[in-house]
Amino acid sequence: MKVTRFSGLNVNAADFDTTVKFYEDVLGATVNVRHQVAGVDVARMSLGGVGIGLFDASGGDRPGVPHHTFVMEWGEDMDATIKTLEGRGAKVEGTRQHGEGPGYSVYVNDPSGNRIELSTDPN
Repeated sequence: MKVTRFSGLNVNAADFDTTVKFYEDVLGATVNVRHQVAGVDVARMSLGGVGIGLFDASGGDRPGVPHHTFVMEWGEDMDATIKTLEGRGAKVEGTRQHGEGPGYSVYVNDPSGNRIELSTDPN
């Protein structure tokens, strides 16, 4: 199991539309897609080879946000991945299947409480 790249960061945006425009107009980011996660608007953007997920936090910070995403090399067995992480001292705080699979994400917090998404799409 190893990190292959930093994939992106996900942050709350209390003033969603203004924040999206800031990333576009000031920093030159590109909006790849807008969609909803758990009924909340999300703008998925690209900036300097990194993905940015802006979550509409006009109604309050979103659960699990902010977090940072790293792409990992793993197999298809999420349970084995969880056992490996726990064996290394991490506490798994959640998981998410990517569509129909086989990709998935595992969420852990570092010792300072920063949420990290460890993502894989094996094929």
